[in-house]
Amino acid sequence: MYKRKTGGRGFKLNLSSLNPEQLRQIDEFLANERQVFLQFPEIYEEVPYSAKIAVKTPKRKRPPVLDEEGNEVPKGIPKERGQNSIADMMNRFRAFILWANDKGYTANNPFKHYSIGEIVYGTPIYISNEERNRLYETDLSDDPALAVQRDIFVFQCYIGCRVSDLYKMTERNIIDGAIEYIPRKTKEDRGITVRVPLTKIALEILARYRDPVRETLLPFYSEQKYNVKIKEAFKRAGLDRMVTTIDQRTRQEVQRPLYEVASSHMARRTFIGNIYKKVKDPNLVGSLSGHKEGSKAFARYRDIDEEMKKELVGFLD
Repeated sequence: MYKRKTGGRGFKLNLSSLNPEQLRQIDEFLANERQVFLQFPEIYEEVPYSAKIAVKTPKRKRPPVLDEEGNEVPKGIPKERGQNSIADMMNRFRAFILWANDKGYTANNPFKHYSIGEIVYGTPIYISNEERNRLYETDLSDDPALAVQRDIFVFQCYIGCRVSDLYKMTERNIIDGAIEYIPRKTKEDRGITVRVPLTKIALEILARYRDPVRETLLPFYSEQKYNVKIKEAFKRAGLDRMVTTIDQRTRQEVQRPLYEVASSHMARRTFIGNIYKKVKDPNLVGSLSGHKEGSKAFARYRDIDEEMKKELVGFLD
C-alpha cells in the first residue's frame, strides 16, 4: 500500500519476482515507518497493526501511551526501530522465504544476492550492588508514586526477570520463599521453570506492598510510565556517571549520564551482571535468569569488570 501511495499504483509484492532491490526498499521502509505513519495515516486506518476483537469484554478507557520523555504517543504509531531490530525482522523474512522454497511455493530466493545488516550489541550497562542500594535508600518521601516504582525496580534487580514476566506475576508465584515463573520468551521453546530465592530486601518490598485484593504482585504502572519513573528515580539518587552506549540507529558510540539510559531491562542486566562477576558459570547464572544453556548472551558480560581489569594490569608492575 505504501508503494502504491508513492507512485507504484500497480505494485504487487510477489514471491516469484521479489528481488534484492525490493528487499532494500523493505529495509528502508522498516527504518522509516514512523514517518510513513505520520505521512499516510490512512494506510494504518485501513490495515491496523492489530485487528483483535475482544469477546464479551467491556470497553475500558485506557491511559495514553507515553514515550520516554513522558509525551503522548499517537495511537497505533509503529515503534522507532534501530538497526538490530531491522536486521532481526529481515532475518525472519529470510526464514519465511527459505520455508517457501522448501515447500515448493517458489524457487526464487532474493536473499542469495542481498546482505542483511549484522546485529551488534554493546557492553551491557548495569548498576553495581552499591548503586542499587543507594537508589533504594534515597529519600523519595516527597513523591510516594515515584518511591513505589523505584521499589519495584529494586525488586526486579533482585529477581532478574524481564519486565513482561514481572507484570504477569501474582502472589501465586511466591513459593516457599522464592519466585517461580516460566519466562514468556522461552515458554514455547522449552517451558522451563525459573526459581529465584527471595532476599531480605525483596521480601521487605513484597511485604510493603502486599494487597490481597490486587491481582498483580506489585502496584505496576504501564511499562512506558515505569521507564520514565526509573529515569527520574536514578536522577534523584545522583546516579549520573557517564556511560558509553551504541546508538542503534547510527551505530555510533555516544556518552550519556546513567540516568538517561536507565530502563526496566537494566534491572535484569544488574541481576545478571553482579552475579556473573562473582560466579563465572553461565549455566548456573542462566538457571536464575532464564537463559538457555550455552547462551551467547553471557559473552557480553566478560568485559565489564573494571576492578578485575585493574588487577590483571597490576601483574605487569
